[in-house]
Amino acid sequence: MRGLSVRDYDQMLDLASALYHDPGPGPSWPRLLTGLGECLHGTIGVLAALRWDAGVGRMLVGRPEWLGQQRMDTLITTHMRAHPLMRMYAASHSTTPLTLNDVADASWWRSEAHQVGRDAIGVTQQLALPLRAPPGVIRTLVIGRDGTDFSERDRAVARRLQPLLMGIDSHLRQLDVLRRSVPATSAPRTPELRAAEHGITPRELTVLTLLAQGLTAAASARRLCISVHTVLKHRENLYRKLGSHDRLTTVLLAQERGLLPTFSAVGRQEC
Repeated sequence: MRGLSVRDYDQMLDLASALYHDPGPGPSWPRLLTGLGECLHGTIGVLAALRWDAGVGRMLVGRPEWLGQQRMDTLITTHMRAHPLMRMYAASHSTTPLTLNDVADASWWRSEAHQVGRDAIGVTQQLALPLRAPPGVIRTLVIGRDGTDFSERDRAVARRLQPLLMGIDSHLRQLDVLRRSVPATSAPRTPELRAAEHGITPRELTVLTLLAQGLTAAASARRLCISVHTVLKHRENLYRKLGSHDRLTTVLLAQERGLLPTFSAVGRQEC
C-alpha cells in the first residue's frame, strides 16, 4: 500500500480546522459529510443511528440533500439487519472502518437490500466509519459510491480520520446538549454566539461545559478524545478570557454571562 500524500494530509487538516473553528451556530455534520465525501471520493454521505434491538434506524444527516429523510429512514430500518457491515458492528462492537467487500459474502450482492441501495440511491460500494455509541446503538458514518471498491488509499485515510471523527462527534454532541440546556433570552443567541462575544471558541466552550460538570482534565480529555495537555491549554485560555483563576469562579462567571445554564443541566456524553 502506498503512503498517504501531502495533499491527503492537507485535506484532513483542512477538514478538522474548518469544523473545530467554525463560529456558526448551526450543526457542522453537513459540512463534514461534504468534505469527507470529497476526501474519500464518495457520492453520498450519511450519519446514521441504529437502535439494533428495536430494529429501528434513521438518518441523522445526509448529503446530498436529495437523499430525503423519510426515504432514508425507511431504507435503513427495513434493511439494517441484512446489511453485512451493520450486522458485523452489532456483533463485534468494533469501531474499525471497513467496506462492504471486507465483510460481505456472495449472497449480499444478490440480495434485495443491495439492489434497493443501487436503484434508489445509486450506491453499490460503502465505507463505514463507526463512532462511539451507547450499548445497543450503532452510530456510524457511511460514505457510498457506485463502481469500484474503495482503494487502499481511501481505507488508510479513513483509519487516520477515525480518532478525529470521534472527537468531532463528541464535541458537537456536547455543544448540542449545551444549546438545549441554556434558556433563550428575549433576543435569543446560541451559547456559541455568546461565547464568541468573549473571544471563546466552540472548542473552548465544550471544555467549559465539562469543567462545569466537575470533570478532571484527564476525564475531559477522554470525553473529547484529545490530550490532557490540550485540555489544560483550553482551560488556561478560558481563565484568561473570563478573567478568572480557578474552576468555581470560571463556572460562575460563565453562568452570569449566559454561557452555561445556572443549574447544571449539561448531560454526559460518551466519547
